[in-house]
Amino acid sequence: MEDVGLNTEVLPETSEENGTAEATETIPKPADEILIPVKFNKEIRNLELDEAAKLAQKGLKFDAISEDYDYLRRIAASDGKSVSEFLQALDKSNKEARRKQLLEEFGGNEEIADYVLSLENNPDGDLGLKELKEEFPEIKDISDLPESVVENARLKGTLLLDEYLRYRHTAKRNARKAAAQSEDANNASIGSQTDRRGGVSPETAEFLKGLWR
Repeated sequence: MEDVGLNTEVLPETSEENGTAEATETIPKPADEILIPVKFNKEIRNLELDEAAKLAQKGLKFDAISEDYDYLRRIAASDGKSVSEFLQALDKSNKEARRKQLLEEFGGNEEIADYVLSLENNPDGDLGLKELKEEFPEIKDISDLPESVVENARLKGTLLLDEYLRYRHTAKRNARKAAAQSEDANNASIGSQTDRRGGVSPETAEFLKGLWR
């Protein structure tokens, strides 16, 4: 019997680990992992798509105001300042002018002026100024309030709206009291004039009554 040789090809062994690595290399990266190289300040930065899109939007917005910024930069340079320094100096000048205005409005009271400035520079801590304006639209600015209202709010730490309502209540009460006093005085004056028209003064009437006692 003739031996028949079976030639079998020996396949190279592949480990499970290598197979996984090769498969991983063939899987494309998700879109959000795509990086876009951007050169900024002589440095290359790899940005993700979302970040690159946001920066692109900011760039488009800057293009819209680039002429204004160039104009601002020229003004700052003419004053020997950078744009940042120029804006800081302008802000300081505006605050000083506002403080001077408040001092004039509040009779030179520095505490009130500085208190109002702190409210204007800190809108989130305005002690109810926004709410007060909503309730009383005729009040356009804190300087429209009576000085006593602002002073009480500063000293007691209360809301401006509360102090203004108290102020209005007190004013109305005093007005009613003054009106009542004026009415009493008018009535007394009318009674005195009536007695005089009858030919007898109140003093004479009392004297006559004494004679008959």
